[in-house]
Amino acid sequence: MPPPPPPSPAVQPEFGQPFMPHDGSPMATVVPQGTAGKRSKGKKVGGLIAVVALLGAGGFAVSKIVAGDEGGASNPSEVGTRLMDSLEAEDALGVVDLLLPGERDTMRQPLIDFVNHMKRLKIVDESASLDKVGGIDLSFDGVHVEETPTNVDDVSDIHITATGTASVNGETVPIGDLLIAEAFGGKRPDLDSEPQTSPIDWNLATVHRDGRWYLSAFYSLAENSRQGADIPETGVPLRGSSTPEDAVRTMLDAVSDLDVEGLIGALNPNEAEALQRYAPIFLDEATQGLDDADPGINITNLKFSVTGDGDRRTVTLDEFTINAGSGDDAVSVERKDGCTVVTSGGDTTNTCETGDSIMTAIEGFGLDENGELKAFITTVSNAFADMKPAGITVQRVGGQWYVSPIGTFADIVLNALAALDNQELTDIIDGAKKLADSVLSDGLFGDTSLVGSSDSGSSDTDTDTDTGDASGFDACLAESNYDSYLACVGAGIVDGSIDPTTLPAYDRFANCGVGEQYWNGDVYGMSDEDFTAFALASAPCFKQYVDNGTISAFELPYELSRPDCLEGRNWYTVTDADYVSRVVDCAT
Repeated sequence: MPPPPPPSPAVQPEFGQPFMPHDGSPMATVVPQGTAGKRSKGKKVGGLIAVVALLGAGGFAVSKIVAGDEGGASNPSEVGTRLMDSLEAEDALGVVDLLLPGERDTMRQPLIDFVNHMKRLKIVDESASLDKVGGIDLSFDGVHVEETPTNVDDVSDIHITATGTASVNGETVPIGDLLIAEAFGGKRPDLDSEPQTSPIDWNLATVHRDGRWYLSAFYSLAENSRQGADIPETGVPLRGSSTPEDAVRTMLDAVSDLDVEGLIGALNPNEAEALQRYAPIFLDEATQGLDDADPGINITNLKFSVTGDGDRRTVTLDEFTINAGSGDDAVSVERKDGCTVVTSGGDTTNTCETGDSIMTAIEGFGLDENGELKAFITTVSNAFADMKPAGITVQRVGGQWYVSPIGTFADIVLNALAALDNQELTDIIDGAKKLADSVLSDGLFGDTSLVGSSDSGSSDTDTDTDTGDASGFDACLAESNYDSYLACVGAGIVDGSIDPTTLPAYDRFANCGVGEQYWNGDVYGMSDEDFTAFALASAPCFKQYVDNGTISAFELPYELSRPDCLEGRNWYTVTDADYVSRVVDCAT
């Protein structure tokens, strides 16, 4: 099938632009590219490497890291060289050992629990280990680490350049039975990849703590957003509390008072240290913005319950009342007796009645003639019926309690996973497939399918292939090379089973001659010189269709709509936030 969207250096909200958010993590940029002349299996490698690196940086081998480990390195440059050495040796423990201790603590247990749930649900198999990821081989050539001091002594930036090579031995990638059965038709997919290369260009931040230098993901994000302002010598004051419930109360009081500084200070410093340190840069502007908006938030009638033990607890808001706005814009939210009642603009919604209301609406509007939608809702509801109530996670740091936003999100995800067993997850997936089939064939909401099969709208007339039930565009996605894919798409457009306006522009206008280069992935690994030549030569063909109104410029990647904005660089290989901002501003 065609490759997934390429790794883009920044979030691009415009329709049609290639999209993958860049989170400041260096590992996500080691993406293998296609080889010329054939469709490369290496497209699958990019996502796998991103997952491997993320888990490696945050959680693999974390069970072997104990409190008090020194970790880090003796100077910022050594952090960079040790990072690359550890990645090349596939030493996840070595990567984790470089992280700022608070960040390591934030990621440790949630990731251990996440991997264990993945095993239990058979999404990954039992060979998946917290010590080693099977099937991945990484290497780096020409590694260069350049240190750039900042205006403060305890933060130093490093710039790492290299050429990364990645390959996959598909037989040892720990894919679980459920994934094989539900996503790959019961047959283990071929994930093998020949070694493929990509340039590395990472800007990271290191932090000095107790005589050692550490890699910091959160400081790296802050540094890439600082845009020339000095780093404050000290951040906002911490506002810890003596009890878990008081930590939540302190945060909610800050929300009611529109106290941005107090809100940031009430957050877990293991997670929010960088935010707390850099907050003075934007604090006045943020405070003024809230004062101008004057949302009029008032939180009262608080009643809490606390569960858990040790330094990590969950605080549940059993009762509360929130009033915001005034007049026609007034909103009221009241939680009591296990129900939440929301009142806005004269309309009231009670969560204890929402389920029945949804089913009644489905029946009343005739949205589910074959019953698949109601069946899917029931399946999901039953699967999560025993899920623990959501709460706010708090953590004790330095003897004081703080609210943990990342911990709260992690616990919600883990609670959802804990509520599922393998059969329930299988039932949800099967229900989703049946629902999708209803939409695409019989028309759950009327005749809305994009991949029709005949004038009658029946699914009995399909294009049976060796891919099973696939028809229309689905069958084309299963083709093994671009020529076959293009021929399949052309036939589908002729017989009416494929709407040409749903195709990527470089496939829809095959006469422009660039579709295969996107299919193979060649575009995403070109040198700056080759990429610029490719863009300048290709863009005029698409411009004629923009000029005559056939398509919008927003349906094109920037190299095909505004190559002049790319400054002579292959922007798929660049992680410089300032550069990306310039490109987006220029192109939009």
